[in-house]
Amino acid sequence: MHDDDYRQREAFLAVVRAGSFSAGARDLGRDVSVVSRRVAALEKRLGIRLLERTTRRIRPTEEGLRYRQKIELADELLREAEEEARDLAARPAGTIRLTVPASFGRKWVVQALPFFLKAYPDIRIVLHCSDRYVDLLGDNFDMAIRIGVLKDSRLIARKLANTSRILCVAPDYLERHSPVTHPQDLRKHDCLGFTPMHSWPEWRLEKDGQQIAVPVKTRYESDEMDGLILAAQSGMGILLAANWLVQKELAEGSLVPVLSDWQATGEDGVWLMKPSSQLQSAKISALTDWLTSWFSTPRW
Repeated sequence: MHDDDYRQREAFLAVVRAGSFSAGARDLGRDVSVVSRRVAALEKRLGIRLLERTTRRIRPTEEGLRYRQKIELADELLREAEEEARDLAARPAGTIRLTVPASFGRKWVVQALPFFLKAYPDIRIVLHCSDRYVDLLGDNFDMAIRIGVLKDSRLIARKLANTSRILCVAPDYLERHSPVTHPQDLRKHDCLGFTPMHSWPEWRLEKDGQQIAVPVKTRYESDEMDGLILAAQSGMGILLAANWLVQKELAEGSLVPVLSDWQATGEDGVWLMKPSSQLQSAKISALTDWLTSWFSTPRW
């Protein structure tokens, strides 16, 4: 919508409502000549006469009356749309499209969302659980949860929780195999490989500034971590997994940590990502605050 088009319509409505060019010009705070030119330009652009001009009065033609009704209706719809938008900006309501890593979403995010939705009955969540990288802007998502090293500088990030990857194994595996006291010992053991890991087929560990990259051997590797956890529990080998993935197994004792004084590189947190911090709607602020509070209580 061009500014000139708007000013022409504005001039036409002012003249029709006031009943004359001079009164319409006074209402707009413009010279009569300016208002007259704008109405004439509108009629020329539309190719139709909107006003009947006589020496005593101005009145709209039949086409002018229909045009007035239409643009007044359009103005009313625009006002309603603006009021609704302002209301939605102030009140948490509407749909939020949230994308999360598949395993993390199933284990942790789905626990938080039902409580959030009960607290905010006017909000609807569309949850997308996938390990595929999602472009928030290109794929039309409002928010994302990501884990590890952040790359997209177009997004703003809020850290929800710390995370790390740990080496773990079934107790009976340790009873049947030689001890693991140094990362190089991993060369002699069966390991379970998560193929999407950025460093695969190496495990990169660090301690006190010393870093070691260990090429591990494996009889079982997969892009599905849940299956690898089951394999580790059955005694098939040593697994490198995020602490949030094996929290339950460690608590139950079906897996135990090894080389716990060594840290895996490349994973430092769970992050909530959003395209922009400007003009943030109430629904996005509500979910941001809720998830921040939810994960402020240690979950793993």
